[in-house]
Amino acid sequence: MNTDEPMHNRATGAIRLLLAVWLIVAAVRTLADPHQAVVDQGLPMGTVLPQAGLYFAVGIFLLTGFMSRVAGLLLVGLGVWQLASFGFAVVPLVLTAVGAYLALRGGGAWAMDIYVQKMQDRARKKALSSPEST
Repeated sequence: MNTDEPMHNRATGAIRLLLAVWLIVAAVRTLADPHQAVVDQGLPMGTVLPQAGLYFAVGIFLLTGFMSRVAGLLLVGLGVWQLASFGFAVVPLVLTAVGAYLALRGGGAWAMDIYVQKMQDRARKKALSSPEST
């Protein structure tokens, strides 16, 4: 095992948590005052509200670390769609880059995915070692 792997997992976990908090806060601010969000973002209302819903949902998944890779893929799709639809901006680029990183790397430390995988491995091992499997 690589000695810097735990540090890398913690860095990935920290990035995941920071992004999750940012997504949730951005969604709540947008949903609290959608008219101001339309003015601030320069996007139509029909785009701002569904985007806020996606930000909130993906943020919750990232906060818990559940299905981190899928959430990363959703962020890549959302970022690419924003770039293609509304032109160059920093936020969609960051969403795309961090989403790709999370999709490839996983949720890192403190992610629920780790514990789900361990439970699945134990169940698989138990099923293979049981007398009914032979």
